[in-house]
Amino acid sequence: MQKVLTALTKDEIAVLARIKIEVTLGLLALASGLDLGLKAMAGKRAFGLGLSAPGVPLCRLVQEGRDGRAEVKVAPKGEGRLSLVLRFPSQLAAIRLLSGAKAAVLPIPRGGGAGAALGFFRAAAAKAPGLLKPGALSPGARARLLAGAALSGLCAVGNSDKVLAERMHHIPSGKVAVVCPGAFAFGVEKSGGELRFCPEAPEAPNARLEFRDAETAIGVFAGGRPAILALADGGVSIRGYLPLIQGLFAILDRLGEYMAVKVEE
Repeated sequence: MQKVLTALTKDEIAVLARIKIEVTLGLLALASGLDLGLKAMAGKRAFGLGLSAPGVPLCRLVQEGRDGRAEVKVAPKGEGRLSLVLRFPSQLAAIRLLSGAKAAVLPIPRGGGAGAALGFFRAAAAKAPGLLKPGALSPGARARLLAGAALSGLCAVGNSDKVLAERMHHIPSGKVAVVCPGAFAFGVEKSGGELRFCPEAPEAPNARLEFRDAETAIGVFAGGRPAILALADGGVSIRGYLPLIQGLFAILDRLGEYMAVKVEE
């Protein structure tokens, strides 16, 4: 794959746009639970926020509850009330804006809470990148953000990249728990031809991928340490149905290629 946005194929641009949308909303949902300012903002009013671009499925973020019990989460496909849709005029516009460059986006009010949805998106999108930087959060919280973003991206690329169609076909169905003690407990489910990110680890997984500590998880999910090396030195352990995890590793490698694409300012 080429490393510059303008050199990507039409299909690769579509995949990258979906990755950016799904990873961004997943990251904002996790950030809202770690940053007190974002948590207070989210608790003021219920809202549903959608991001969409031509040829990319609508992805939505919903806020439920009030005050200290408010929770922001990515809604399953087709679920959740929408207050506002941020519609990108093109896939390239979505990629550029969600990579920190300038691009157009059209806010489309859909119901009550549109102002709250827009305010939360602006505040969270401005704050989330800083939370990922070393020292901004505890190692456990940073590992949680990085892992959640990576697993959201893994599902997005696996579900949309034609290059992975054959490999996806051979990955067995099942549930994987991805955990790091004191940091996160997520899950990835393969059902039929689709992958789904789960914000909580499944109770009875078919396989388990466990990181020794937050620093190891950060090294792998930030791209600084190959997972195969972490496995070799015991920083990562796998148990259960290994073909399921091995298939996901290959998709994670493909995600790394997309995330390495440079976006011009």
